[in-house]
Parts: sequence; C-alpha cells; structure tokens
Amino acid sequence: METLYRKYRPKRFSEIVGQKHVKTLFINSIKNNNVSHAYIFAGPRGTGKTTIARILSKSLNCENRKDAEPCNVCNSCISIDKGNFMDVLEIDAASNRGIDEIRKIRETVGYHTAQGKYKVYIIDEAHMLTREAFNALLKTLEEPPSNVVFILATTNPEKIPQTIISRCQVIDFKNIPLKDIVDRLEFVCQKEKFNATKDALIEIAKRANGGLRDALTILEQVAKSSKNNIDINDVRNTLGLVSEELIDNLLKNIKEGNIINILKIIDEVYYSGRDFETFLFQTIEKILLLIEENNNTEFINLLKPLSDILKDIKYSEEKIILVKLGFLNLINFKENNNKTTNKVLENIKKESEKIEENIESEKTEVMEKDIPKFDEVLEDLKINGDLSLYIGLSFAKIQEGSDKIKLIFPYSKKLHFELIKDKKSFLEQYIKRKFGITKEIEVILSNSTEDETLKKLSFLFGKNYKIEGD
Repeated sequence: METLYRKYRPKRFSEIVGQKHVKTLFINSIKNNNVSHAYIFAGPRGTGKTTIARILSKSLNCENRKDAEPCNVCNSCISIDKGNFMDVLEIDAASNRGIDEIRKIRETVGYHTAQGKYKVYIIDEAHMLTREAFNALLKTLEEPPSNVVFILATTNPEKIPQTIISRCQVIDFKNIPLKDIVDRLEFVCQKEKFNATKDALIEIAKRANGGLRDALTILEQVAKSSKNNIDINDVRNTLGLVSEELIDNLLKNIKEGNIINILKIIDEVYYSGRDFETFLFQTIEKILLLIEENNNTEFINLLKPLSDILKDIKYSEEKIILVKLGFLNLINFKENNNKTTNKVLENIKKESEKIEENIESEKTEVMEKDIPKFDEVLEDLKINGDLSLYIGLSFAKIQEGSDKIKLIFPYSKKLHFELIKDKKSFLEQYIKRKFGITKEIEVILSNSTEDETLKKLSFLFGKNYKIEGD
C-alpha cells in the first residue's frame, strides 16, 4: 500500500500547499526562460523542497508543457515521477557524502542529455556533504553547461560553506500555515473516506510543526489505529499525548501548591506509558496558549523551570525521578517567591503607614499655628497674591513674636525652605503694605536629617549605610 504522503504528493506547481513565493518565482522563471544554473532550497522538513525540485525537473523536460506546468502524461514526466529518468539524478547526501560521489557528477556533467532537454542534479540533505566534496563541487557549480541545473536541498543551510552559497540562488521555504495543512488533510480524508473531526485534524496539524509530510504520516497512523473514524482522543492516544483535563489539573495543583496531587499526576503519566518530554511540551504549550489567547500570565514563571526539566531528562534513563525532583523544586521556588513577595509588600505597607503618619503630623503642625495676623497673610496670599508663596508657607511652622516672625521648615521640605528664603524681602514688604506691620522674617531649616528618604534607607539597611558627599 502506497503511503499517503507519496500518494498525494503534488505533481504541478498549482497543487503545492503554501510556498506561494516559491511557486511564483519558478512559474515566472520558466515562462521567461530564465532558470538559474544552481539553487539552494533551504527550509524545515516536509515543506515541499524535494517535491518542487521534481516538478521543476518535469517542467524543464516536459514534451507538452503548458505555460510553466508539466503535462504529467508524456514519457519524460512519467519517467521522472517513477524515478527512472536518466537526466534527473537524485543524490541522498546523508548516505553519499564523500568526494567520490561528487567526482562522478563532475565526470558526467558535460555529457549530452540522454532523454530530455536538461540535466537536473538534486542533492538532498546537501549540508551532510564533506568539506572535500563541497570543494570538488565548487568549479562545477560556478560554470556548469547551459542545460544543467543543480538543486541543493537542506534543512540546515548554516552548515553549507559560503563559497557554495555565493554560487547559488537561495530559496527559503517556510513552515506551512496551520489552516493550509488542515485544508489539505480534509481533502485527503474526503478522498480516502476517513471520517475525521475538525478538532482531530487541527491537533494533527499542530503536531506536524508546519510540515505537510509529517501531517499526512500522522493522519495515516491514526487512521490505521482508529479504523478510519478519527476524533481528537484517537490522535492523542496514537501520539502519546495526555488529555487537556490532566494538564489543567496539573496547573491547578501547582497554583495551590498541592505536592501530593502533583506527584500522583506524574505517576499517572508515567504508568500510562506517555512520554515525559511530550507531556512537558504540552504543559508549556498550554501556558503559552493562556498567555496568547487570554492574556493570562499567572503561570508565566513556570516556563523556565519546565524547560530546565526538559533539558535534564533528555538523555537520562531515570526520567520519573528527575521530573518529580523538578516539580518539587518548582513548588519550593514558587512558595519562597510568594513568601518574599508577601514580606516585601508587608514592609512597603508599614513604610507607607509611617510616611502617612509623618505627613499628618506635619499637617497638624501647620494647622496648630495660632497667629491671627499671619493667618490673614496666608489667606490674602491664597486669594490675591503669589500662590507658590502660599503653598511654600503652608509647610512652615510659624512662631510670631513682637518684632520677628520665624518660619521653621522640616528638613524634608528643603525645597520650600529655599523658595521662601529667596522671597523673604518680598514677604516683609508685602506684610507691611497690606497690613501695616513691620516685622523681620527669619527663615529656618530644621537641623533634623530624618527625612523620608533617610527613613527608608534606615528601614531597609538599618544603621549600616553611609551617604557620600557630592
């Protein structure tokens, strides 16, 4: 039985799912007879790199090509689809990565075509070639015969030498959008008479990570195990995924700090034969989903610890022990973090209360002034005079004698002290002009340095701090 991804492999550019930019580029290049001599197809697995390479090979050699699309019925198209066309050579660089294979290409590249118009060399997993093989390929890539096209397909373009990249046109393949994968799966299900729910196909598309080939492989696997009636539970059971309810229950118990229940959930996952890495990935995905869709950042601090657990268990045989230790550390960290936060909030609250008491005390001092004449001065300033002067004076403790008025400012109101000090002469003249009283005004800054900032420092560090001078 032919596998689904081979059975439904596209045979024309128009059948390619996604990669619109790639299809447009090659359709225009073929129409204008402007195909380059060498390409690098770079992108994730299962996104159509080899498929498009074969379609391009067919278009270049098709006997009845219409515009840019191959006819798929001529001898050349049929032979290329079957893999026995002599002028299209596919090389798997993962198993043929040495210099000898590249030398064979160099020896044959100059020969005339045997069956078609173009020779096409498709080197899959090209990044696996050795350095010597790449060096042997350099000259051929730079100046191939006019009827030769090289296509280097790779999932790791960063491993290809810059000397090779500079001689090729690099085509970037993207992950296929989720909706496009789901639409294709629905099409295949209709053809194969699979009865699949929408939720199941979305779950399959998510697990394919942007690759259509993986999606079709998963669909085929699930269909075989569920007898062609596919729902989301069938997908999760086949792929070893845990239920959404279990993930929600885990997060609920983490929030509540219920260690016993968390350990029970870990045992349930382990003894049901589920994969711990998949389980942790699902938990991370759920937290990210809560953030993206609901702006719920309640569990955002769990992301880093969970990723650390994933790293710890990757190459370990005792996964269940490490997972339990990881979750116990996570709960311990969360509790300590909450205690620290609560303590800080409590300290802030106490400090705020002290500051409020000081403010009320200062207000009381100002209100306790019993100098009738100066009250009239303040009222007149408020209504008819300098408002900034009025505000500054409202923070002073006023002592009025027979020939002198003392304005005493606490150290925390140094700014207001400076303001009134600069306007002392104006204030004396103002009182004389308005009320006919001649009195000297003395502006005093209290010697106390226990202002609010110093109180905060004292609260945080005790007496063990030192203030350096300017």
